[in-house]
Amino acid sequence: MKISLRDYTLADIDRLVLLANNENVSRYLVDTFPFPYTVQDARWWIETGAGECGTITRVIVCDDEFVGSVGLMPATGWRAHVAEIGYWVAEPYWGRGIATAALREMTEYAFRELGCEKLVAPVLVPNVASMRVLAKCGYRSEGCMVQEVRKGRRIWDVQRYAKLRD
Repeated sequence: MKISLRDYTLADIDRLVLLANNENVSRYLVDTFPFPYTVQDARWWIETGAGECGTITRVIVCDDEFVGSVGLMPATGWRAHVAEIGYWVAEPYWGRGIATAALREMTEYAFRELGCEKLVAPVLVPNVASMRVLAKCGYRSEGCMVQEVRKGRRIWDVQRYAKLRD
């Protein structure tokens, strides 16, 4: 399996809606990834959200198909050496190592091209699969932030993972 990363285009709208409109995919993701996921959500993401506040977001391509996304949100000020990293893969592609491959590639990009010294990844505590992906890529837990995130009607604990530049 070989993956690649590329920029979003407006031609991705229908595929993004098809993949993202899945509660199993969205349940542990940030509020900018709603459920249900509509054409309007996809258009906003591609035109605005994917690059908002300096965010760098890429489509994950596997076997010539859009299967998910990975992104970096650089911090500013005295934390400008840090970026938050996140990813998702559509449910039909789970368990194939795609998230791990995409995270490795984006991690290398952040260190090599952006000059990041530290990458952080907040994970809602029930998302054990994402924690395993991070561990496979050399990220380590920095601890648990209790009742850190409100998503829907729930307040979630967040496990924070980080990786330092080698």
